Amino acid sequence: MDILTIKNLSISFGGLKAVDNLSFNVEKNTIYGLIGPNGAGKTTVFNCISRFYNPDSGELKFFNNKEYNLLNYKTHQVIDKGLVRTFQNVELVKTMTVLENILIGLQTNTKGNIFSYGFRLPGAIKEEKRIRKKALNVIRFLGLKGKEHELAASQPYGIQKLIELGRTLVSDPSLIILDEPAAGMNSTETKELAKLIIRIRDELNITILLVEHDMSLVMDICEKICVINFGKKIAEGSPIEIQQNEEVQKAYLGGEIV
Repeated sequence: MDILTIKNLSISFGGLKAVDNLSFNVEKNTIYGLIGPNGAGKTTVFNCISRFYNPDSGELKFFNNKEYNLLNYKTHQVIDKGLVRTFQNVELVKTMTVLENILIGLQTNTKGNIFSYGFRLPGAIKEEKRIRKKALNVIRFLGLKGKEHELAASQPYGIQKLIELGRTLVSDPSLIILDEPAAGMNSTETKELAKLIIRIRDELNITILLVEHDMSLVMDICEKICVINFGKKIAEGSPIEIQQNEEVQKAYLGGEIV
């Protein structure tokens, strides 16, 4: 059963096609990889799905209990439907604690209003306890227990990436779009990240759509991979099929994909 379908997606900037008639489907509870050389259009695809960009044409359908035409929604509304994303660069509030940064992910998922919170009404107090407990559970899941009251700025880069990931997890998504989650990580951190992504899929039943330049990571954890070049799909299949595809190898400057 598919959770996301992309059909004939196209978008141009200044007359140049960034994404050209792209189609692929992401099956529920899988880890799906979107790869390609630099400038292939991967992040542009993500920006269309998460509604930062409006495509020129095509269909974007998200299935979470019901069917949603993503083109009818804005970014914050897409988050409410259960689709969230991370970014290539860490987007944390460095002057806030680990816990406070993760709580930001619940800003569209809280009950109550300014009046109830301002006057500390019973409902608001109960809601604050609920969201705090939720954030602490995410912190434990990420292995960050004990760091919740430390400043985000004081954390190593790898931990900061986990905090950003935690901010997506706390909103109870059905699909997470990860934009180069291993960027800037060393080999040990990347191996731990791979294990974590698999746990997110297996233990939390969250589907993952992944863009990543670390081919070892992609080949190790993705069940299916779509390869694009100059905005067009040139291959789709299992990691083994992608590694053996001649057109994919040519796209990567003639090198073998490992």
